[in-house]
Amino acid sequence: MSTEANTHSLESKTGSRSLFDKSGTAGGPEGGLPTADEFAYRPVPPLAPISLFMGVCGAVGFLGVPAMAIAVVGIICALLALWIIRRSEGALGGSLVAKLGLGLSLLMTLGAGALHTYTYFTEVPEGHQRLTFSWLSKQDVVQKGNELLISPDVIDLNDKPVFIKGYMYPSRQREGLHEFVLVKDTGDCCFGRQPKLSDMIVVHMKDGQTVKYREQQLVSVAGTFRIAGVHQAGDILGVYTLDGTHFR
Repeated sequence: MSTEANTHSLESKTGSRSLFDKSGTAGGPEGGLPTADEFAYRPVPPLAPISLFMGVCGAVGFLGVPAMAIAVVGIICALLALWIIRRSEGALGGSLVAKLGLGLSLLMTLGAGALHTYTYFTEVPEGHQRLTFSWLSKQDVVQKGNELLISPDVIDLNDKPVFIKGYMYPSRQREGLHEFVLVKDTGDCCFGRQPKLSDMIVVHMKDGQTVKYREQQLVSVAGTFRIAGVHQAGDILGVYTLDGTHFR
């Protein structure tokens, strides 16, 4: 009697163990526990974290259009990383990092692009014409003795309200400027050389306005453009002047 009871008890335990294994709560792959392969490290292509880093740095694109190139590079790196990961057939990881880099880079590119587009279409004061140094510098000023040869297209702008961006030429005075020289690029600012006559405008702020010197910063000026002839502007010579009414 005792032997039969022990046998029955053993069979019950064995049956319970068998059912326990089949139930999927323990006992190997069927039980849903992670396998060694699932914990195996998969290398991440360098382009994935690079894309995320470029996406973060892409925030500087809000400061200027050229800086938007950083986020664009982030997009390219992310797409290449995702392509490499897909072709690896599971040998490489990092798809989440690459997707985050792609999303962040796209966000920075679209956000900065929208901001600069809005600024471009709203920054020119009403009634003013946009003028650029890239165009003005191509209209060479030729001096023959006491005579100046100026492009007819530039002459057409005389006494007309314009809006232009440029850099402030170095000045001994840093604050309270009633007058300053606006030049085409930072090369003229850094080396303090005489800019080309077509690469500079002498700005006279009107109505008692004064401005502060901004080193190596792009500034915007609006006012009446005039052809004044060759005249002294501090340590350099100028031809064009601007009666400034707006400064930013």
